[in-house]
Amino acid sequence: MELREIVILALKFSLVMIPFALVPLMILMERRGAAYIQDRPGPGRAAIQIGGLRLRAFGMIHNLTDGVKLFFKESFVPPFANKWFYILAPAIPVITAVLTPALIPWFGPFSFLSANTGKPISVVGPFLDANAGVLALFALGSLSVYGVVLGSWASRSKYALLGGMRASAMMISYEVSMGLSALGLFLLVGSFSLTAVVDWQAENAWGIFVQPIGFLLFLTSMFAETNRNPFDVAEGESEIVAGFHTEYSGVKFALYFMGEYCHIVIASALIATLYLGGYDLLPFDLSFDRRITWLPAGPYDARFIAAHLGGMLAFVLGATALLAFAFNLLVGRRSRNYGRMAASDKAARLREYGFFRVLSLLAGLGLAAGAVAAYLLIKTAPVQGQIYPLSISLAVAAVQIGVVLAKTLFFCWLFVWVRWTLPRFRYDQIMALGWKVMLNIALVNLLVTAVIAKLVMK
Repeated sequence: MELREIVILALKFSLVMIPFALVPLMILMERRGAAYIQDRPGPGRAAIQIGGLRLRAFGMIHNLTDGVKLFFKESFVPPFANKWFYILAPAIPVITAVLTPALIPWFGPFSFLSANTGKPISVVGPFLDANAGVLALFALGSLSVYGVVLGSWASRSKYALLGGMRASAMMISYEVSMGLSALGLFLLVGSFSLTAVVDWQAENAWGIFVQPIGFLLFLTSMFAETNRNPFDVAEGESEIVAGFHTEYSGVKFALYFMGEYCHIVIASALIATLYLGGYDLLPFDLSFDRRITWLPAGPYDARFIAAHLGGMLAFVLGATALLAFAFNLLVGRRSRNYGRMAASDKAARLREYGFFRVLSLLAGLGLAAGAVAAYLLIKTAPVQGQIYPLSISLAVAAVQIGVVLAKTLFFCWLFVWVRWTLPRFRYDQIMALGWKVMLNIALVNLLVTAVIAKLVMK
């Protein structure tokens, strides 16, 4: 294995850590989103003093202090608990959160010529490529519930045991609907490979358009699989204290919720891959219409990105610059509103807001300058054949990773939005929805899809 292959393998492994890297952002999104929806300030008291600047970072320092507190608290094991299973249980969701992202295609396949032999070397998006990748992902993802069930049983608490029983019942109920809702798409694609699913969507249309009912069923099932509102009866604070994690504290409690947020990110990435085209740019394949001269022929948009690499990088950098400028405007409005208040910490807050305004303005200007430079300096002509120079292939992969992350973050916000909007369902309502409604709709959807595929598809 030559050096370039080792470097690419290391870069692909770093993509597996994306869910863990997004956990702090998810926690901040959860808290700030809840505060926004409930029309309240949200976390903002914890701060770090840096010279004359009291840095709160809009709640990020609050999250940091919570993490430090949890990871350094005393590791207490209740005397009535089964010690080894009690300790092992929180690690199971984290382990599955490490393995499942390795099966998601974060970018499209590409090839480059070996420096030693001159033969093409193929690179695929998933770190662990498998023809039945989605089945392996479902199998690994379903193991996370064993951490909840084992932890609840090992706690020897009636409230924890009730939460574990609810979690296992939801897993059995909603994984059936989840699998059946996705089978319609796999029937159309003809493969269980996630890369093949994305390529089929690039050639035809995104899954959300060809399987809208399957998308809604799959999305609902994912809310149940991740124990999020309105399906968080496994925790049910108003009914069973805190459910499966009642007897947990410190780092073990943190591991449970780190696993939950990681699974939200993974679920969002999987939904984006199956129903929003994954790393594909366009919802439909427009290459059949030759009047659209700027779109290259063929279903794989990697050729389009490579042929217009400067423009694509300029678009990505420009969109990020607009986000930085929007953040600057939001901070400015917040600073003006706070300046009109008679708060005791007004001076410190205004200094912090000023710091972030300058920082976001500089970041936006730098990104805008990068976008202009990319558009003017990077002129990539279409390359004949399927093998591009490695630098172009890596740039295309970077754009595709950005596309997947943007879609993933959209669904992450949807998880937060739904949690703080809908009330918790009763346990009997959840069981009735899973077995009496969703299962039947999923079966009918699969039957109709099979008939249409038989009559229409060649």
